[in-house]
Amino acid sequence: MDRAAIEELLMPATYGRHLARLFAPERLLAGTGLTVADLNDADRRISVRQALQYIRNTLALAPQPDWYLAWAGTLSDHFHGPLSVALMSAPTLGDGLDAFLKYFPVRIPYLHLQGRRDRSLFFAELCPLIDLAASKPLLIETPLIILQQYLDTVYAVDLSNVSIELDYPPTPHAAHYSRYFKCPVHFDAPRNALVLPAAWRELRNLGYLESTWSHALTQCEATMSSSRERTTLGQLRNYLCRAFEVIDRPRALPTLNEVAADLHLSQRTLIRRLRRLGTTYQKIMDEFLRTRALELLANDRTKVKEVAAALGFSNPANFGKTFKRWYGASPANYRAKRA
Repeated sequence: MDRAAIEELLMPATYGRHLARLFAPERLLAGTGLTVADLNDADRRISVRQALQYIRNTLALAPQPDWYLAWAGTLSDHFHGPLSVALMSAPTLGDGLDAFLKYFPVRIPYLHLQGRRDRSLFFAELCPLIDLAASKPLLIETPLIILQQYLDTVYAVDLSNVSIELDYPPTPHAAHYSRYFKCPVHFDAPRNALVLPAAWRELRNLGYLESTWSHALTQCEATMSSSRERTTLGQLRNYLCRAFEVIDRPRALPTLNEVAADLHLSQRTLIRRLRRLGTTYQKIMDEFLRTRALELLANDRTKVKEVAAALGFSNPANFGKTFKRWYGASPANYRAKRA
C-alpha cells in the first residue's frame, strides 16, 4: 500500500467533529468534499486524504499555533469509544498502554504505534507511515497528550519521571509546551515517543473490571483494520531492536530471509505485508539504523568505530558517509554540535 493507497484508507468522521466546534465549518471543510452532516453522522467514514486536508485547513485558520495542544487535552474522556473504556478498565498500566498502541491506529491509519522496552525504560512510539508535512506536530503530539493524561488521571504517577521525544526541530511555539506537557519534551530526538519507567507497566488499576475490560477489547477488536500488517511491522521493529541491543561485537545486518524466518513468514508474505503499509524492509532497516546511530552516539564513551561496527558497518568510513547522508554532518561533527 503506497502513499496514495494509505490516503484512501477510511477513518471515523467523528475525528473532525470536535474541530468543527472551533472553526467556521465551511472554511474548515474547504477542499475536502465533506459537509457538516458528514461529521455528525456516527457511521460516516472519511479518507486519510480528506482528514489531512481538514487538518491543513485548521492550521491555516487557527489564531494561535499552539491551539491544538489545548484542544488535545479535551479529548481523553470521550473521544475513543470502546478504547476509552478499555483504558479505564485495564488490569494494569501495561495492559492499557498495549491496548492504546494496538487499537488507536484504527482512528489514525497514517501512524503505526508500537511499544518497545529498552533496559529500564518503555517507549510508546509513533511512526508515521506517510509524510505528514506541516501537520506532523499536531498529529504526533495529540496522541502523546492523551497518553500523558491517561498516566496522570488513572495512575497518578510522577510525570517528572516521564519524557516526550520528538524527531523534528522545535516548533515556533515550543516555549509554550510546558503549559500542556507535564514532563520534559526533547526535540530532534531519534523517534517520536512517550518514555516511562518500564517497571510502571506492572502498576495495578484500581478501576479494573474483568467483564468491562473483556467486553471493551471485543469491541475494539471488531473495529480493528489492517491488524495483520501492523502486527508484522511491530514484530519486525522488535526483531531489529533485539538484534542490535548489544554493542560489544560487530555484526552483519540481518537479511530479509533471516527476519522472515524469525517471524515464521515467507519472504514473499513479509514483503507483501510491508508493501500494504507503504514501506519496505530496506526502508524499515534504514530508519532503524538512523535512530540507533543517534542512540549510540549519545554515549560519548562509545567510539565512532564501535558504533559503526555495532550497526553492521565493516568500514567506519562507510558509516561516516551514510551518517552524513542521513543527517548532513559527520558523526564527530554531530557529537560536537550536540555537546
